[in-house]
Amino acid sequence: MAETASKRRGLPYVLAAVGVLCAIAIGALAYANERGTREVTSEVGAEQVGDGVHLEFGAQRIEAQRREVVTQLRVVPWGALATDQDQTIPAKNIVVELPLATTTRMELPAGDRIAVKEVRLPLSDGVISDYPFDRYTVQLLAEVTVDGADIPMSVSYTDYDPFYLSRVTEEQVDAGVAYAEIKVKRSRGTFILAWFQLLVMWLLSLSVLAGALYIVRHRLGLPWPALGWMAATLFALVGFRNAAPGTPPVGSLIDYCAFFWAEAIVAFSIALVTWKGVRVTG
Repeated sequence: MAETASKRRGLPYVLAAVGVLCAIAIGALAYANERGTREVTSEVGAEQVGDGVHLEFGAQRIEAQRREVVTQLRVVPWGALATDQDQTIPAKNIVVELPLATTTRMELPAGDRIAVKEVRLPLSDGVISDYPFDRYTVQLLAEVTVDGADIPMSVSYTDYDPFYLSRVTEEQVDAGVAYAEIKVKRSRGTFILAWFQLLVMWLLSLSVLAGALYIVRHRLGLPWPALGWMAATLFALVGFRNAAPGTPPVGSLIDYCAFFWAEAIVAFSIALVTWKGVRVTG
């Protein structure tokens, strides 16, 4: 009997350990799935056959508040247009036109080593206050000429910002000209964390309200530890909300759906306990 009772007492610990291991396994699988969607390279244009130029855009960060994408552009000549195996020195004069970017023109003289250039592309369509459901569009237009003549070209776009996902949804390539439309949205991890914050803010505020109603119903007066907990929750919610990834501005969708309500409920709970407590103790 004693052995059976001991096994029963140990069963919750075994189940807890199994639950933790299952949660870790599910989290690892979810991360592996999301990891496969990051740093994806989209190719636009002709294959690198013969003589031509390849433009490599690497999106380092997406600044939704400033409505722009900060990219690093590397121009890679191939075929007879490159003088070395590293493809960093052009054999002829190359001119890259970027009409929709902040850097609209790049001139690469023959014989000079090509440096990586920072290029900022504008974001359009989206509204950051829709966080975390905000979506944006990036339009990429590039034209390459060599000694004044159009040549075959290709473009690649790689997203390195862990807070966003970017995918090419439309592309068009002609002689020496390439156009791509890129859709940008929040990453899955950012989306999950934003929903988790929304849920936690509601749970915390409703917990404070439940505590306040219990205090009032049982006429407990002014329990200072409980009031301290409520006041701490009021200010903790501010820091918790500001920890949202991507720093959404005040007045975003997450505020109207959770934060403003949570702050109002907690403040009301404190005022209710104080008012009823003063009447009871007075």
